Amino acid sequence: MIWIKSLVLGGWSKLKGDIAFVVLVIVAGIGAWLYVEAAHVRADRDDLLRRVEVICARAGQPFEASGKVARGVACNVRIAGLADFKAKTDELTAATLAQALADHDARQLTDTQAARAAAEAARSAAQRMEIADAKAERTNLVDRDWFAAVNGVAGLRAAPAR
Repeated sequence: MIWIKSLVLGGWSKLKGDIAFVVLVIVAGIGAWLYVEAAHVRADRDDLLRRVEVICARAGQPFEASGKVARGVACNVRIAGLADFKAKTDELTAATLAQALADHDARQLTDTQAARAAAEAARSAAQRMEIADAKAERTNLVDRDWFAAVNGVAGLRAAPAR
């Protein structure tokens, strides 16, 4: 334990004489760190600028300044217009899709009602045919009602009344 105390006190006494050198080393270290960070910032800035130029080129508007328009302003306006177009297109697409679904549901409901009516008519026609068949078998006579029942089963209209 004593040796640690002597090392610390001895090291401190040696550092007192070279304090200017220690400060210089610290300042140089901080300067080197700032230089490296500045290089990273420059690399990030250059990468960002390259990406912006690519985005503007894809949008069809140059990033460079033209006339009285500052650099990037025309591209920003173009990209904002494209974003607005996309939003309006998405909104219209959603409205069109909702209308198509509503039309489909209405047609499906109409078709379902028509199928139910047709099934009920077929069931009713089959019952009338059974009744007419039973009557024809009992009387041993095929009459106008029996032919009307046959036509009903076939889906034909009934003959007009005389």
